[in-house]
Amino acid sequence: MKNSSNVYNLAIWLITSSLILSCASQEKEISSGEKKSYILYSKNNSYGLMKEGKNPFFSLGINHIQAISYPTPLEIFDEKYDSKWSLAALDIKKNLLKWGFNTAGYGTPNELRKIMPYMMPCQPLVQNSAYLGKEQFSYADIFDPVIKKEIVKKIENMTREKDNPNLVGYYWTDTPMWDLDKSRKKFGMNWVDFIKNLPEDSYGKRRYREFKRDCTLNQYPAKDEDFLGIIAKEYYGLIGPATRKNDPNTLIFGERYLMDNHPKQVLRAALPFIDVLSIQPNGSCFINDYYDDLYAFTGKPIIICDHQCSFPTHSYEHTMWEQLESQEHVCDAYDEHLLEAVTKSYIIGYHRCQYMDRYDEDLNMLKQGMVQQDGIPYEPHATLIMNVNKKVQQIFNSDRFVR
Repeated sequence: MKNSSNVYNLAIWLITSSLILSCASQEKEISSGEKKSYILYSKNNSYGLMKEGKNPFFSLGINHIQAISYPTPLEIFDEKYDSKWSLAALDIKKNLLKWGFNTAGYGTPNELRKIMPYMMPCQPLVQNSAYLGKEQFSYADIFDPVIKKEIVKKIENMTREKDNPNLVGYYWTDTPMWDLDKSRKKFGMNWVDFIKNLPEDSYGKRRYREFKRDCTLNQYPAKDEDFLGIIAKEYYGLIGPATRKNDPNTLIFGERYLMDNHPKQVLRAALPFIDVLSIQPNGSCFINDYYDDLYAFTGKPIIICDHQCSFPTHSYEHTMWEQLESQEHVCDAYDEHLLEAVTKSYIIGYHRCQYMDRYDEDLNMLKQGMVQQDGIPYEPHATLIMNVNKKVQQIFNSDRFVR
């Protein structure tokens, strides 16, 4: 037993040391002006992320780190970090590496982007994200040249840091509402309904009339599902080439789809322009068949881009995401979820939601992080998460490319 414990401790030390050395080399690249892109490594139908010249890795990240100061600074940001992200970033990086995370995820502040791998999101290209309220939610006439020009400007803004060697990849719109029935149920309309109800002389309405005319000539019913595919082709045919044009060297992770809110005709339209399929699942269980079917259909590696489970606290009874009974129950679910994910040769990472607690007054619930607002990590949660992350990296390093 003693020898086994020593081997385990040595493995953890080696993995932690490699993460620290990797981040040190990234800082050196920034200072020297070198740029080595992150790429997809593939061998025997198995995938991993890889910095050019380095070893493949399984991306473990935390999103929304900027929530310490956004939309308003938390007390700890002003008092502990003197309202300076340069100080906060160093402390956060230390914690991430300690817990076995190797990526900062999306929603990463500028100072942290200088010293750790990160994902770059864009402004919503279209205001069709599931989290928006009915007043903010809308679709756009994607056939309108003026609208297209506005979207391309957002792509240009997204790619402004293309020379940062820590940039892993780009995300487009978060949780877009593509499913026709779910969109109509939640927001009272879907993208096809929106186009149908545009003015007669609008670009979108003219395109819809052309679609109906073609269906009539071909003696084929004009189905909303088919026109949704036309919308998707127009949309991805714009943002895909625009992203590549502005930055041909960085991976595209596409839109962050909610589980089961990505009709097949939408995925078909996106596939030529993305490198990785990004999925935001719900619940605590890993659904094998869902991911297997998705990979079989798309042939693209998958990243679980935003997910967690939560637990009630003494101060907050209501929490976002599926709430489990305790910290231990959450970590057991995390263990099961990640061990299932890392054994899938096509899943290249898992990014959890939230670094520090942030209470949402509108929703009347806590968006729970790894760390409480006083800066103290939840325990035993943080230690248990760390142990799972180390185990996942060991499995990836020893098994992923061995056939």
